[in-house]
Amino acid sequence: MSSRYGNPYAGHGRRSRYLYEHGGRRFDWATYWERRRVEREAASRSRATPDVVPKPAPTVLKVNDVEVDKYLLMNKVAHHTYDFESKELIVRRGQPFEFNITLDRAYNKDTDKIYVEFKTGKYPSPTKGTKVRVQLKDKLEDGKWGATFDADSDQKVLRLKVQSACSAPIGYYNMSIITKVKDTDEFSYPYFKRIYFLFNPWCEGDSVYLAGADEKDEYVLSETGYLWYGSYRQIGKRPWVFGQFEEGVLEAVMYLLQDSKDPVMDRDRGNPVIVARKMSAAVNVQDEGGILHGRWDGEYSDGKRPTFWNGSVAILQQYMKNKEAVKYGQCWVFSGVLTTVLRCLGIPARSVTNFASAHDTDNSMTIDNYFDEEGQPMEHMESDSVWNFHVWNDCWMSRPDLPQGYGGWQAVDATPQETSDGVYQTGPASLNAIKHGKVYLPYDARFVFAEINADRVYWEATEDISLDDYKLTKIRLEKWSIGRYLYTKKVGQHAGIDVKGDYKHPEGSEEERLAVESAVQHGTKPEAYLPDSPFNKDVDFTVETADKIYVGSDFEVEIPMTNRSSEERNVNLFVNIQVCYYTGVLAKRVKTQRVQVKLPPNGHDKGIVKVSVDEYLDKLVDQSAMKIFVLGKVKETFQLLAGQDDFRLRTPSIELSVSKTQLKADEEFTAKFTLKNPLPRKLTNCEFNLEGAGVRTSMEVKQGDIAPNAEVTKEVKLRAYKAGKRTLVVEFDSDQLSQVHGEVDIEVSK
Repeated sequence: MSSRYGNPYAGHGRRSRYLYEHGGRRFDWATYWERRRVEREAASRSRATPDVVPKPAPTVLKVNDVEVDKYLLMNKVAHHTYDFESKELIVRRGQPFEFNITLDRAYNKDTDKIYVEFKTGKYPSPTKGTKVRVQLKDKLEDGKWGATFDADSDQKVLRLKVQSACSAPIGYYNMSIITKVKDTDEFSYPYFKRIYFLFNPWCEGDSVYLAGADEKDEYVLSETGYLWYGSYRQIGKRPWVFGQFEEGVLEAVMYLLQDSKDPVMDRDRGNPVIVARKMSAAVNVQDEGGILHGRWDGEYSDGKRPTFWNGSVAILQQYMKNKEAVKYGQCWVFSGVLTTVLRCLGIPARSVTNFASAHDTDNSMTIDNYFDEEGQPMEHMESDSVWNFHVWNDCWMSRPDLPQGYGGWQAVDATPQETSDGVYQTGPASLNAIKHGKVYLPYDARFVFAEINADRVYWEATEDISLDDYKLTKIRLEKWSIGRYLYTKKVGQHAGIDVKGDYKHPEGSEEERLAVESAVQHGTKPEAYLPDSPFNKDVDFTVETADKIYVGSDFEVEIPMTNRSSEERNVNLFVNIQVCYYTGVLAKRVKTQRVQVKLPPNGHDKGIVKVSVDEYLDKLVDQSAMKIFVLGKVKETFQLLAGQDDFRLRTPSIELSVSKTQLKADEEFTAKFTLKNPLPRKLTNCEFNLEGAGVRTSMEVKQGDIAPNAEVTKEVKLRAYKAGKRTLVVEFDSDQLSQVHGEVDIEVSK
C-alpha cells in the first residue's frame, strides 16, 4: 500500500511513528494522543463546574469637576453674604452650604470613600483645627464639621451639603475632594478658588450669636451709620460709610487676619475675643503693619486731614495698594474702620462716642486738675486729660474666659492711647464688668472704667518755698463730670441713643458709688479720696453757653451763681477761655477775664464774659473746640470755687440732593451739593469728598478758594450698582473750616 503521504506501516512490520506528513511537517502518534487526552480532561472539567470569570479590582473614584458657582447665589443669600462684592464663596461657620461634584463613574457607597478636606494657614494642622477632613455621612450634627449628599440617578453627580464647626477658625480656606477605595491610594481634586469662613451671629452655637433680627441688620449688615462728636452740650453727628461688603474690603481684612506682619495666630482665629483684640491693634500703625497713622497736632500736609474721610472703604483700599499706613486718622476714623473690620468678619459691632472722656494715664481712677492762684491751669503738673469726646467700639460676644454673666457687649478701642501687654490695643472689656467696678477682669477694664466714670479732682497749687514744692488745697470733687453721655446709632433709625446705662449705674446712686469705690481699690491711688477743705461751702455755680453757637458768630459765657447762706457773698472769678483740641490738649488762649459777682442772701446772680469772632477765629484748630476754666474765691468765707466746661462751635451743613431718589441698578443720576462759607474769611485748599456704599467708593472733587460768605454748588454724575436702600455722603474740608457734611438716601431696585 502506498500513498503520497507515505506508508504508515512501513518499517519492519511495526507501525510507523509518523501519522502523516504535510507541508514539510510531520505529525506523530505521541503528539496526537497527548492532545486528545488534554482535550478530554478539559471537557470533563467543563461539565463538572461552570465558567468562573474573576471580577476586576475596583478603580479609584475620580472627580471630574467641582461646581461651586452653580449654588453661589443660593449660598450667599442663605449665609447673609450676598452683598459682598466677590465672586468667591463666602459662608458663615456652623451653617451648611452646598455644591456639586461630578465623578468619572458611579459612586458605590459600599466601596468608595469621599472626603471634603479644608486647609487654612501657613502650616495646616488637625490639632490646631486648621486642617479638617470630613467624610460623607447620612446626616449633619449641630455645631460640628460634617458632610452629606444627594445623588442623581446614575450616581455620578453628587450634591454635597457641607457644614463647618461653629467654633472653626475664620479666614480663607483651600478645599479639596479626596476619594479612595477601601485602603488603596487616594485621589485628590483641589478646588481652584478660596472659600471664606466668617463668624456667624445667626448660629446659636457661635460665640457671637445675636438674637434679634433687627439688631443683626444694624450691627452686622448695615453699611452706613453715624459717628457722634462735639461736646456733651453741643452734640453733632456725621454720617459714615462702613462699606464692609464693598470691593477690596474683604481682601484687606483677610490680609490683616492671616497675612500681615502680625497676623492672628491660626489656632486663635476661632476665638472672637482674641480676634477683636488683635484687630484693635491692627487698625493703628503703632505696631506692625497697621492701617492708620494717628495725628493730633494739626499738621497734615503729607496726608489727608482726619476730617476729610467720610467712610472706611477708601482707607482700606488705599492701604492695600502698597501695604503702607494711611495718613491721617483720629478717634472717630479709627472707630469707623474698626466697625468695618469687625462687621466684615461677622462680629456684631457699633461705634460709641463718650462725651467728656477721661484719659487716665496712671490708672488712679481719678482725673486731677491743678490751678495757680490766678486761676490759670498748670499744665506741667497734669498727665491726665479729658477729651471733649472719644469714639471707640462695642462688639458682641460671649466671654467663656470670664466668670458667668460678663458676655454681651464688650468695649474695644483702636485709637492708640496706652499700651496693653506691650501693644497699642484695648479690650475687649466687658461692659457688665465695667458697670460693677470689676476692673481686674481682662482686658483693660480699668482703663475703660476711668474713661466713663472717673471722678475729677480740682486742686489749687500754691508755692511753698520751705518745701521747694507746691502746697495743694483740694477745691472740689466732681462725681458726675466724666462720661456724660455715650451715644451710638439707634437700631433701624437715623437717631442716636444714649447707652450710658450699659456702662454705669445712674450717677450718684448707691450702686454707682460702690462701683467707683471698688474700682479705685484696684487703682494706683486708693488714697486719693481726701477730706474736703474745712471752709464753708455755701456758694454754687455752673458754666453755661448757648446750645448752638456757629463758627463766625460772637458768643457769651455765663456763670450762674447761687448763695445758699443768709448773708451776702462777694465772689472774685478768674475766667480763662482757650481753644483746644478735642483731646483736651490746650492750644491758643482766646481770653482771660476777671469777673466780680455780688450775691444777695439766699440769692442768685451771674457773671458774663463776651467773646467776639475776631478774638477766636484765627486761633481755631480741628473740631472748633474751646475749653472754659473758672476759678473763684468767696471773700467772706475763703471758699474756693473751680470748674470747667467744654463746647464747640457748630459748622454748617451741606445741602445734598439727587435727581432721582428711586432708581434702578446701573441707572445714571445727578448729585448736587451746595455749601455757603459762614466765615468773614476766605477758605483755602477746599475739597469735597463723595462716597456711598453701593454707589461709589470715593470721589474727590477739588474746589478753588471760596470767598468770604460766598456760596458754591457742584454737580456730579453717578451710577448706583447695588440694589437696596443706599446713603450718599459728602464731606467738605479746608484749612479754615472742616467737619462739614451732608447726606441723602436713595432706593435702588434691581
